Amino acid sequence: MSGSPHFAKPSPPSNPRRRWPSKTIRKAPRWCAVDLRDGNQALPKPMSPEQKLEYFRLLTDIGFKEIEVGFPAASQDEWLFCRELIEKNLIPDDVTISVLTQARPHIIRKTMEAIRGAKHATIHLYIATSQLFSQFVLKHSRQQIRDMVLASVRIIKRIAQKNGQEVGFEFSPEEFTDSNMDFIVELCDSVVDEWNPKSAEKVIINLPETVERTLPMGYADMIETFCRRARNRRKMVVSLHAHNDMGSAVADTELALQAGGERVEGTLFGHGERAGNTDLVILALNLQYIGIETGLDFSNLERLSDKVTELTDMTVPVRQPYAGELAFTAFAGSHQDAINKCLAKEEAIHRRFHGWKMPYLHIDPAVIGRRYPDFIRITSQSGKGGIDHILKNAYGVNLPRALLVELAEVVQMRIDSNDEREYTPQEIWNIFLQEYVRQDTPLQLMNFWPRPDAHDPTLIHAEVHIVFNGEKRVLNDSGHGPVAAFAAALRQLDLPAFLLVSYEERAIGTTVNAQSITIVKLTDSNEVATWGVGFGANIVQGACQAIISGINRMMTHKN
Repeated sequence: MSGSPHFAKPSPPSNPRRRWPSKTIRKAPRWCAVDLRDGNQALPKPMSPEQKLEYFRLLTDIGFKEIEVGFPAASQDEWLFCRELIEKNLIPDDVTISVLTQARPHIIRKTMEAIRGAKHATIHLYIATSQLFSQFVLKHSRQQIRDMVLASVRIIKRIAQKNGQEVGFEFSPEEFTDSNMDFIVELCDSVVDEWNPKSAEKVIINLPETVERTLPMGYADMIETFCRRARNRRKMVVSLHAHNDMGSAVADTELALQAGGERVEGTLFGHGERAGNTDLVILALNLQYIGIETGLDFSNLERLSDKVTELTDMTVPVRQPYAGELAFTAFAGSHQDAINKCLAKEEAIHRRFHGWKMPYLHIDPAVIGRRYPDFIRITSQSGKGGIDHILKNAYGVNLPRALLVELAEVVQMRIDSNDEREYTPQEIWNIFLQEYVRQDTPLQLMNFWPRPDAHDPTLIHAEVHIVFNGEKRVLNDSGHGPVAAFAAALRQLDLPAFLLVSYEERAIGTTVNAQSITIVKLTDSNEVATWGVGFGANIVQGACQAIISGINRMMTHKN
């Protein structure tokens, strides 16, 4: 568009020896949750120490073994929170906390004091390495950056030795994806040399996509190139930390894991700076979907989402994969119909495909504590499949297909005339009752006594007490069966000619006291079908009520 700014386009990384596309992810990465640092600093209202403590416990309950708890030098609250975790022995023995520090001596000293006494702690040192930062923000040369980083490593080691404390070490060249690869490889190798890890120890080299400036394969190319070129690769754990500025943080991380990444930093639901961080929920559940054991428990995702929203005041978008309110919801009629049909054949599908599979769904919502029956919802885009699903799952009612098609048209007309809003299951049920249960006018059944003939038990004599157009009537007739006798008695009234074509009774519920629903199909002299519905404790009672409903509907439509 004329007048639009021109963006500084990134140079695609060169990786002529690309191998990662042919590789697969075979195991879960090491997980590090950075919600309490990266996530918290991005909240419009940062969490209080009490909220952070509750969030910390939430993360340990999920199964995270590495948790970045803050930036202790940033504020007194951050520092005190770190001290509280350590002094009150609130950190599980199998959990390692990490803390972030800049490459500045006074900040490092305060940070090291914050983790004094921690059983398992990692000091996370970072400095920006891109040309943009080195020339226009920090105003340091590459040599100055290198000197600052190595000096910082020496300070950390010296303080740890003085405190008699063994700490892990992590280094992040901030803006890795916008930095010179030659410089980054040399810098990270020098950091590992300076730290000089013990034989069983590895240095965490965190290669952040601080701002997402390339497509996912670009991040993977850079990770693979770094892994191939670093001479200290065996002494490193290559860690990934992607932001979501272009909406691809999860994809960036997945491809980078194929390219050699071993550890992932991110947050629950992607909370973080700007467009957020890698969403650890999506990433972990994606890996679980392809059969990888992640070590993380998201079996009650709805409760987790509610708790994170409560602690952060940040809601989970309704279309968020897995956790969003509408993540599994089907509104479209064709989708609802396919899902509804296959839910009825779930066991056969499982046998055929050797696992759970369903149209328009990639996982069984039950594995994350959600119920699929709740996710078919009715709008103007819905059809008979969705309505069938609602009636079956919410009310235990299974309608004949022809009646279902007719009801879907009735619901559609109601929705179209009411601003096309969503209709709840209760509203769908009410429409069904209003349309097909018509027992007041012009016919109203008061009582019905079926009595077997004294000589022929198959012959039933009917005594029907009824109100017709406001007048009480007593009718008597006979038929082979109580329903036939009842219908014969009604024909004494001035009613349209009708033929009882079929009736079906189905129980609603599973107890011995379960109510039944009876559905009848009547036709008039022109063979036009009319449906009627009745409820009762037995088939005779329900059938008689259904016939009354059908005749009342027939007469209403005729008039």
